[in-house]
Amino acid sequence: MRSLHAGAMLTSVADMEATADWGKLYLVLAALCLCYIGKYFCTADLCVVQVRFTELDIVTTEQLSFLYAVGYFASMFGKVAAGMLCTFFGGRCVMIIAAAGYVAATLLFSMVPERASYAYAAFVALWACVGFFALGLASVALVSTATDWIPAAYSGRLMGIVSMAPQLGDAAARLCLAPFLDLGWHVVFRMSTVVACTVTLPVAFCVSSGPASVGPVGERSLSRKLIATPRSSPSQYCTGLRSLFAQPFFWILCFLSGTLYGTRVLFLLFSTNYLSMTYCREATDTKACLLDPHTMSMSAAASSAYTMLGCVSVLLVGTLKDNFPRQHRGATLTLFVAPLFATLMFLSVLGPDLPFTTAASAVAFVGFCLFGPLKILGAVFAVDVGGKELKSTCTAFIGVFDNLFGILMLIGQGCVRGDWGKIFGTLAVLSCFSLVCSSSIWLSDFHAHRRVVALSPSASQPLLVEPVEHAQQMQPKLA
Repeated sequence: MRSLHAGAMLTSVADMEATADWGKLYLVLAALCLCYIGKYFCTADLCVVQVRFTELDIVTTEQLSFLYAVGYFASMFGKVAAGMLCTFFGGRCVMIIAAAGYVAATLLFSMVPERASYAYAAFVALWACVGFFALGLASVALVSTATDWIPAAYSGRLMGIVSMAPQLGDAAARLCLAPFLDLGWHVVFRMSTVVACTVTLPVAFCVSSGPASVGPVGERSLSRKLIATPRSSPSQYCTGLRSLFAQPFFWILCFLSGTLYGTRVLFLLFSTNYLSMTYCREATDTKACLLDPHTMSMSAAASSAYTMLGCVSVLLVGTLKDNFPRQHRGATLTLFVAPLFATLMFLSVLGPDLPFTTAASAVAFVGFCLFGPLKILGAVFAVDVGGKELKSTCTAFIGVFDNLFGILMLIGQGCVRGDWGKIFGTLAVLSCFSLVCSSSIWLSDFHAHRRVVALSPSASQPLLVEPVEHAQQMQPKLA
């Protein structure tokens, strides 16, 4: 069997200590995170201007929900495409393509005349492109590239750090773009393209496809190429795909991630609307209050706490996942999903009538409970289940479920037209399903541990990896 190529992932602590440069690893992860933060400037810009979009009748509330839904629908195709492209050619190439795509689409979006007869059709087409490249290709490519560099023993805590990039990016975008609202929504979008393009440059020119220390001397130069060496043949890929689809655990992860993502979508996109509503509830002229730039800035700043606490959650869940006893690794999910369910039940009863400060605190706590489990599922658990060769594909299919639930939530939000009591009630039901799935993972992990101990008391392989590794042993070895 051929030696591992330059894009291969390190698989043990010994490999990491013997071959890797920790300083270089952290610089690479910082560059990847910076690039991914730029992506959120090209997706959060619409969130920042959405109140002005609807109040100035550029689009209706229903059209805005449909616009978001189109982006998530397009991203499903992007994630499937990214799963295959990353498997065959590596994640770095896909990251650069994705950045070029969403920067170009956002720039064109800013050039559409808002009162033209074709304006909404152009908005839909261009936002679909943003969805395909930013929400589709970029997320899968980030996981693929980062896990090529990160050793498996450190996947939880290091991928937890990497997974904070979306939260930091969204918070940074909202805080940085909100002051430009006074200059017009076009300026907000153009500033997004400037930032996104700038932060992509380090990945494009300084980051290689994988650690150059992996592989024989003759292959080390491969890591400098834009496109990595193909990782498997189509027939071997299909064989592994059938094995992946045969695992019930994989589908539980998909449904859990989807239910969490549906909640995340509504809070991420419409928390500013909810907070603006609570801020202006007692105003004499509600419409004037909603259009006031001070209100928009206040709600944007308050909603950023939702993503900032999400960063803490992601890092905490990743660390716990690496350090918990293997029979309780699923507990890292349940311990966060349970209070999420309780908070959404509280909001479903009192949410529409809460004062601004309490509402902002509740939204922030939802972010703390939600983002950690959600991000670790796609960045760590999916890699455990898919293994080295199918990690991108596993991440992609989990992303498809994410976007499917996201679309359903956006359609529902458009139907209830801002009735936050109904929205929070629906999200409470969704989080109940999340709690059932996360508890199932915990119980499955616990019972699997007991079976492994009964068969081999000295076994030390992480449970989430074991079923996949067994399936991979049944597959043909790579040439």
